[in-house]
Amino acid sequence: MLSLLASWSAALLVAATAASAALAQSAFPSRPVTIVVPFPAGGSLDAVGRVSAEKLSAMWGQPVLVDNRAGAGGLVGALRVKIASPDGYTLLLTNSALVQNVVGAAAANAPYDPSKDFKPVMQMTDAVGVFIVNPKLPVKNLQEFIALVKREPGKHAYGSAGVNQTLHLLGASFNEAAGLDMAHVPQKGDGPLLNDIVAGHVSGGFATIAAAAPHIAGGTVRVLGVAGPRSPLLPDVPSFKEMGFPQLDVVGWFGMFAPADTPKPVVDKLAADIEKLLKMPDVVARLRSMSLTPTGLPSAEFSAVVKRDLGYWDTVVRKFGEK
Repeated sequence: MLSLLASWSAALLVAATAASAALAQSAFPSRPVTIVVPFPAGGSLDAVGRVSAEKLSAMWGQPVLVDNRAGAGGLVGALRVKIASPDGYTLLLTNSALVQNVVGAAAANAPYDPSKDFKPVMQMTDAVGVFIVNPKLPVKNLQEFIALVKREPGKHAYGSAGVNQTLHLLGASFNEAAGLDMAHVPQKGDGPLLNDIVAGHVSGGFATIAAAAPHIAGGTVRVLGVAGPRSPLLPDVPSFKEMGFPQLDVVGWFGMFAPADTPKPVVDKLAADIEKLLKMPDVVARLRSMSLTPTGLPSAEFSAVVKRDLGYWDTVVRKFGEK
């Protein structure tokens, strides 16, 4: 009899847990949701946040707000979400800086652990880096650029959108791998970086396709290579790996995160609805117009990407950080 009662109790507990989880998922959200973007308004990441907020608000019948919490290369916004209630109502839409800010020398005093303090909900798009140069340089491809820099030691510099961020680290990796002596000239953001390249203040640098696309189309910069595999947005441009630089076989990302202890039913609900919006034809068209490719990588796979990137960027930052 006791055994039978125990079995009934266990069955009731399982049923109650399942019902509670289903209720939590179906009830979410019942009030406004905030998407924290840890960079200033106006950039590609902010644009993804705003189109996401627009579509999710329509799905949920609740306001979805974008909160630009810029500062310290993305740290300020990340910390805002780390300490938020783990209920799905405060989310973080960020990029690879989430990892890069807490590796290398910074790892000892890191204010968060990307693999423990946040729950990856979904990788939303890629953020492909391309190496671009001033079109007035007498080069048509990467090999000619390398030869030019070696012929003119001390004359050339590469730009970036900020120290220790993806574009700087790609540039430093390329500089060493190709045996070049280019100085690093950091700027505060994509806009100033592109202005430097267009004006010829630096010979070239890495930029995201999203930021560089108007200049590539307008001929004010020339693209010589793609970090990571060839991009469908630039199918004729070879990858660095193809050209003998496997060190640059890396792709950045834009992804949505929740605080670490957010309940699985809520994370699943968020992931399912974000996946839906990424398949909407108008959203796909809008992202493509920004030279972004939707990826829709689910939570478990995105978690693996974050852990892989922790190892990769730790090695790169320890080698090239602040150079």
